[in-house]
Amino acid sequence: MRFLLLLVTMAMAAGADCVSECAGPVCSDLTNHTDSCVDMRAKCQTKCANQKSWGAIAYSPKDKARGWSEGFADLSQAQQKALDNCSVRGAACKVWVWYNNSCAALAADGDIVTFGTADIRATADQRALLECKKAGGKKCVVEVSQCSR
Repeated sequence: MRFLLLLVTMAMAAGADCVSECAGPVCSDLTNHTDSCVDMRAKCQTKCANQKSWGAIAYSPKDKARGWSEGFADLSQAQQKALDNCSVRGAACKVWVWYNNSCAALAADGDIVTFGTADIRATADQRALLECKKAGGKKCVVEVSQCSR
């Protein structure tokens, strides 16, 4: 029973908003250990685990402006939000990468802009930097790194 509760608690951290909405106000309270609430949270976690959570990163190399989004059910909305966020400060923003239930990073060195994706942020950062160096970058820097779950 304790193992199941721990499993459900850890899983809820990944999709807390969805699970909270699904389980309702009484059962979304993790201190409620009644069998019915434990069962409800487990069912909700299964339901919520299959939902898409899109994110996107937009960037303008000209002025190093960046924008991102996370947690969108619709890819085009995630891309538009990232572009809108970037365009507040940037003159030449474009969406460079999008990701679903994962992480992405964008690295740049002047006009060289690359990205990497992975299940964890640190690996996405490493991949973006590696791609930047492969593309000829000498002073590659991770400009933005985000996750969407």
